[in-house]
Amino acid sequence: MQYSRIAALCIWTLAFAASVSSAAAPAYDHYVHLTPENSVVGNFPSQKAPILTIKSGETVRIDTGGGNRWQDKDPMEWMKENQITFTPAQAEAVKETERVLKEAKRYADIATGHLLVGPIAVEGAMPGDTLEIRIISVTPRIPYGTVSDRPGRGGIPDDVKEPFSQIVRLDLKRNVGIYQPGIEVPLGPFMGVMGLLPPDSEGPNRKSGPPGTFGGNLDCKELVAGTSLFLPVYHTGGLFFTGDAHAGQGDGEVTVSAIETANTAVLKFIVHKGMKLTAPRAESATHWMAFGLDPDLNKAMQMAIRETNVYLNELQGLDFSHAFTLSSIGVDFHVTQVVDDTKGIHSMIPKKIFVKNKPAPFWYAPAH
Repeated sequence: MQYSRIAALCIWTLAFAASVSSAAAPAYDHYVHLTPENSVVGNFPSQKAPILTIKSGETVRIDTGGGNRWQDKDPMEWMKENQITFTPAQAEAVKETERVLKEAKRYADIATGHLLVGPIAVEGAMPGDTLEIRIISVTPRIPYGTVSDRPGRGGIPDDVKEPFSQIVRLDLKRNVGIYQPGIEVPLGPFMGVMGLLPPDSEGPNRKSGPPGTFGGNLDCKELVAGTSLFLPVYHTGGLFFTGDAHAGQGDGEVTVSAIETANTAVLKFIVHKGMKLTAPRAESATHWMAFGLDPDLNKAMQMAIRETNVYLNELQGLDFSHAFTLSSIGVDFHVTQVVDDTKGIHSMIPKKIFVKNKPAPFWYAPAH
């Protein structure tokens, strides 16, 4: 078990303030380092013992890996060849990813896939409950990311004739990714994979690629700092995994990759007893979100609409007809991603439209 209890308040600077004000730095109760023992690659192994057990309401800092495109080269030499400047701490983060990829135990002969950290168990979480993951902060650990495509994958798989990879340099001070000189994209760091151990019906070593009702590889760009993700619990302790670190992404993630990097995430875990969900939900200071997931994008849309109708009934007491018609005029439906076999749609329900029955204050209030 690789973690340490933080005895005093740990103050450290937030590099990104896109979704959380940098005026208040996050504290945490536990620190999970990126090590081979704390990591898995490509799946959610049910036989892996928890790397950490925490109480509901506690906060964990988690170092994750990724961003590698070194092929057979030494990663330090690769970064120098590509004129990527880095600090000693950033170099160590890259080396941690290298060690994990070489030494982490593989389960069920799955050799490649998402680099994940976990599982983390939360005391009191039981099947039939919901685990809320409050995303306190997400900060890139390395100065670059990569975006790529390859034949047979992505939103237009038959159009891709050869593999391609582009380095995106991260300008942390200006909060932009430099795709090329003169082309910059805003950064919104988030974890592509945040999920609980899938139900037994999914098998003991369920691959991490497709998302599911347990969360997992949702690849939702809205799940940045200042947001809560709500997941149904299927096993004692919940058993949380995270990885697939992104510095930014467009809705759809059409090539099968975002700005793939390595992040540090600070997450708070809260058990909601008896709160039963049939699919992931999320909430920010400005929106509620419901998810639809299916290999058929049309069916994913239908699921997202139905989940939104149920959510509106619970939140505002709207019956089917009123929830459905309100969704048509006041709710946006976004294509989360189209590349994970199981595709995603998420709705964005704006809180501001409820001027009478106003929502309760959210745990995070953005700075104005």
